Formats: sequence, structure tokens, C-alpha cells
Amino acid sequence: MIEYYLRGEAILLEIRGIGISGKKGTGIAFKYERKFDEYRRHKRVDLEQEKIKYSKIKEIAKHQIHELYKKAILDSVDTAEIFKSHELLVVDSEIEKYIHDLLNQGYDLLSALIRTKEDMKTHFLNMKSEIFRSKVSDIDDVFERLMSIEEGDTNRNAFPSTPFILICNDIIPSLIYQIPKEKLKGIITRFGSNCSHGAILARTRNIPVIIRLKNRINNINNDDRIIMNGESGTLFVFND
Repeated sequence: MIEYYLRGEAILLEIRGIGISGKKGTGIAFKYERKFDEYRRHKRVDLEQEKIKYSKIKEIAKHQIHELYKKAILDSVDTAEIFKSHELLVVDSEIEKYIHDLLNQGYDLLSALIRTKEDMKTHFLNMKSEIFRSKVSDIDDVFERLMSIEEGDTNRNAFPSTPFILICNDIIPSLIYQIPKEKLKGIITRFGSNCSHGAILARTRNIPVIIRLKNRINNINNDDRIIMNGESGTLFVFND
């Protein structure tokens, strides 16, 4: 990281990561920060109501994901299949059994979803193959959708109305199609993988992406002006 000063004040930062998609992008920084979730057991849970609610939530999620699929297929039939895999994750019988078991143990539905998500992520992160480890972002995507529906959180993904660069830990695949292309000018991640589904979708839409800034990403604040190059992996942060 290189800092440029004027009259003793840092006015520009040059940061290097790994460029994996697109060319140049310019916009204000928007930090996408997911809230911290905790799971818990409850002494009194209406088991049947929680199971009914889970079935309804899955149907809503399937519909939402199918709408993303219809958008994605206009760009590429092959990459659109990513959202078909998300639909399959929603209706997977083994996942349903796992969640039902947690409900039977006294978890409420939200806590069962959080626990299942974390357990699945741990399983995938312990795999040797980067391809399998990169699928953690798909698990996050699907379960955050289910959790958002369960909580009735319509503002979970509120984004700026002006063109922006998305700053996040990893690329959540559905964000590529939830955010209008004319607004999403680039993506910068703390971690990330070249073979993740989010990266594949970004490349399909020619969205500039720089990954693996690690702790250097902490030098970027909301509303900082950014110029980035998705080929070289270089970005400039203007501290106005």
C-alpha cells in the first residue's frame, strides 16, 4: 500500500490486490456489511408452526431465486445454472432433515437456519479443494435469503442510488443481479476466490473485480472515491 500526501495529509491511497475481472471501474465506496447472527435454543417453540413457516419461506426463496435465474439466462445459459444450484440447495432433503432435527431440539426457525449455515460453512471450509471452499459464498447467499424472509427484513440489501464500488468480504452471487448493472461499477473483496460463483457471474457481466485485499480493505471507508483496475489489481482511494 502506498500513501500520497499533500501538506502533511494523506489524500490518496494506492492498494494492490488480485485482479480477476473486467477493466476499469469508478464510483463511491459502499461497504456491504452483514449483521452478526447468533443461534439459540428456546424453551417454548411451537414446533408445527415453525415447520409450516419453514415450508412457506422455502417457496418464497425459490421464487426469488428463479427471478434471478431469468435475468442471468439473458447473459449466459451456463452461468445462469448457478441459480438453479441455489434452488436445489433450498429444497435439499438432507438440509431439511437437519433443520427439522434442530427444531425438534428446541431451536426456533431463525436459529436453526443460522446453525445450519454455520455448520455447512465449517464443513466446506475444511475441504482441501479451493473449488469446494469457494462454495461458502453460495451457502451464505441461500441462507441469508431464507433468514431475511423469515425476519421480514426488506432493507437487508439497501444500496446507494448513485454508481458505487461494492466493498465486501466475498462476492455473494445474487448481488450481481440484484444490483442494477449501471449502479454496480466494481467489486473489491477482503477474501474471495477466482473460481467462486460470484466471480464467474461478475466476469460474465464484465464487472471489474479485485479480490484478497485482506486487512488493507480496512483503509476504505464509505463514500471514498475509488478508481480500480480489474486487470492489474490496482485501486486508488481518494480521501476527499
